[in-house]
Amino acid sequence: MNVNVKKFKRYIIYLISLFIIALGASLSIKANLGTSPLICIPYVSSLITNLSVGTTSFIFSIILIAIQIILLREGFEKRQFLQIVIGTIFSVFIDFSLMLINFINPADYVSQVVVLLMSCVVMAFGVLLEVKTEVVFIPGDGFIVAISKTLKKEFGKVKPYCDVSFVVTAVVLSIIFLGYLAGVREGTVLSAFIIGPIVRIFKKYFGDYVDNLIEV
Repeated sequence: MNVNVKKFKRYIIYLISLFIIALGASLSIKANLGTSPLICIPYVSSLITNLSVGTTSFIFSIILIAIQIILLREGFEKRQFLQIVIGTIFSVFIDFSLMLINFINPADYVSQVVVLLMSCVVMAFGVLLEVKTEVVFIPGDGFIVAISKTLKKEFGKVKPYCDVSFVVTAVVLSIIFLGYLAGVREGTVLSAFIIGPIVRIFKKYFGDYVDNLIEV
């Protein structure tokens, strides 16, 4: 297969992965049991400002990219400026996916849990595709990579602390500006703990298929 065709195919799959991750994030919002760490700050910010979650997600992405540049300086790869484009696309996907699943309104706790678990599975599959395509980091992951490089620690060891910092920031913002706890509940904790293991399960059973889909 032509190299340019392969590259185009890789980018298409990457865009699909962004939409799937955004869909998973939107499902976590609809579950109303606390959003995933990736989206909790944008979600709380949307409640504070009355802007869409996609809009606040874009602003949050720009902040994360700026922090990366400050931390890495010359070590910030030029291709990582594409995170601005990726952050924009991801933000549009969030608002679009929220519109698509507007009909999902779980009425009881059991159905809320079901939707939450669906969000974790969907997001995990999107992350698998994103990682396999190796195009460019989404801003949230790029921020964690920058922290890990600065501290000279492994990504996997730094990520839980970054996730906790996102959640704590969301808690502080919601209490100060809303007067109540929003966007952070048991679902936030559950998402933080199970998405990673689900990604590993998907990688074990579907990783080779995804590799073949990208390369063939």
